[in-house]
Amino acid sequence: MFATVVCAIGRGSRQRMLQLVETARAQLAPNGSLHLVHAVEGLPSSASPDDWAVEVMAAAETRLSEALRSTGTPASIHVRAGNPSQVIVAIAKEIAADLVLIASHRDDVLDRVFGSVVDHVVQRAPCSVLVLRTTR
Repeated sequence: MFATVVCAIGRGSRQRMLQLVETARAQLAPNGSLHLVHAVEGLPSSASPDDWAVEVMAAAETRLSEALRSTGTPASIHVRAGNPSQVIVAIAKEIAADLVLIASHRDDVLDRVFGSVVDHVVQRAPCSVLVLRTTR
C-alpha cells in the first residue's frame, strides 16, 4: 500500500479512466492521498492563456471530477499544460509521491523513434511506477 499515489489519466476512454482510478484506489493505503494528473499538449505557452486554452483545461478538469464522483473516490485533480511525461514526473516530485500509476498503449512508429510517455515516466519518476497494460 502507498501513502501518496499519482494516477496519470490520458485521452483514453471513460472505461479506461475508471479502470485506472479503481486500480489506483486499490494501491492506496488507508488515509492515503490520490492525485489524478492530466496533461494537455499543444496549448500556447504564454503567461496568460487565451479563452480556448482555459476552456480545454476546464473541460479536462470536469471530465476527471465526474469520473471521481461516479466512483465515490476522493482525490486531488491536477490539470496542466505541457508534455505529459514531464507534467507527470513534476507533479510526482512536487507531492512526494510513493507510486505513479500510468496506462500503456499499443506502440506506434513515433513511440519507437522518440520513446513513449510510459518509457519517459518509468525512467524519470522519483518513485515506483505501476504500468497498467492494455489488453491486446
